[in-house]
Amino acid sequence: MKTGNIVLSVTILLGAVVAQASDCDLLQTYRQALIHDAHYSAAKAQLRAGYERSTQGRAGLLPRVSLDAQTHWMESDYQDSNGNTQHRRQNRSYGIQLIQPVFRWQNWIQFQQGELQRAQAQIEFERAIQDLLLRVVQAYFNILNATDVLESVRDLRTADAIQLASAKKMFEIGNVSIIDVHEAQASFDRSMAQFIKARSDLDLAQFTLVRITGQDASALKGLHDSVVLSPPQPFELATWIAAAQRNNFDVQVQELLLEIAGNEVRIRKAEHLPTVDLVITQSMQQNPNTNTNRTDSSNIGLRMNIPLYSGGRVDSTTRQALAMQEQTEFELDDARRAATLAARQAWSGVVDGMAQVKALEAAKSSAHSALASNHIGYKIGMRVGIDVLEAQGKLSDIVQQLSRARYDTLLAQLQLKAAAGALSEADIIEVNALLSG
Repeated sequence: MKTGNIVLSVTILLGAVVAQASDCDLLQTYRQALIHDAHYSAAKAQLRAGYERSTQGRAGLLPRVSLDAQTHWMESDYQDSNGNTQHRRQNRSYGIQLIQPVFRWQNWIQFQQGELQRAQAQIEFERAIQDLLLRVVQAYFNILNATDVLESVRDLRTADAIQLASAKKMFEIGNVSIIDVHEAQASFDRSMAQFIKARSDLDLAQFTLVRITGQDASALKGLHDSVVLSPPQPFELATWIAAAQRNNFDVQVQELLLEIAGNEVRIRKAEHLPTVDLVITQSMQQNPNTNTNRTDSSNIGLRMNIPLYSGGRVDSTTRQALAMQEQTEFELDDARRAATLAARQAWSGVVDGMAQVKALEAAKSSAHSALASNHIGYKIGMRVGIDVLEAQGKLSDIVQQLSRARYDTLLAQLQLKAAAGALSEADIIEVNALLSG
């Protein structure tokens, strides 16, 4: 390969690596989390474990086969028909047994229980995926918001530094008092402290995302400056509440747990019932001490067992299962109420958030105008330094509030869908389209 081609290949490879490191968007971050997030990996393992409950429940309906084999040596003194003395002999025996349940009502219920537990594991896994989506988005938006805050505070610090330099210069020529210098110095020191805290907050926000994705989170795509937020679709709160009470993953899990609790009651009550098994046995016994050295036998039959008394354990476990069923009913009711509250909060977060963003955008425009007017007034002597400093601080606060309101509103849109059990990767793709290239 020619040197020029090698250089070109390395350049292309490095360019791809740099692009991957510097152009990470929300969708890429989510897919990294699918690989590296420990909670999600644990949920996958839990799903595999939950699927085994179905196999375990089915096992009670299938036959059980066991093999028993024995060999032992015995020493004894006796004489055979020829007058010979025997001192040692070896006995051997084996048996193989098959037991097929014919009527075991609790085993049938346990089979149904296994299917319910498998369904529960699947729903809990889907809930884990939804939780991962929200955690990724929240961590991603926290970094973007922390970056916006840091930039706003940096601009405020720069403006305060310029104002401090101007106050010192004007104090030297006698146009302002030393009070203006002290106020400008105090404002600069305050903005410096805010800058340090904002930088620390950004580091912590980045580390939070690194914990989820295992990747560097220093360069992320942000929102378009002209992003337009959309109201919930459908807009009616009642529709979202109804969907949340029906499809929320916590509600679905609790509904299954209620069915499982009901089956536990049936299992405990079934312990009072008789059981019938088909038993097939094949055995061999070899005993040199008898006239017949080897005996083979085969048996087939039905075995019935009728429980009579177990010290009160069955009645106690039945009462326990009934109490736990009642507990699960209350927990299901609470889950539905929690889903309703989550839907209300998220819906309000979207609707009120959009109104707040609109108001803050207007406030930002007004704050810019006010700051410009105060700068002009300060230059012509109609405003003092504290007026300029306050205007700069107000603008910085509004910019930070606007940034937070945008991200909170977008997050609330996803939380609303999560409350209704409808959040998916498609929603991440939709939000990702709002990020700048």
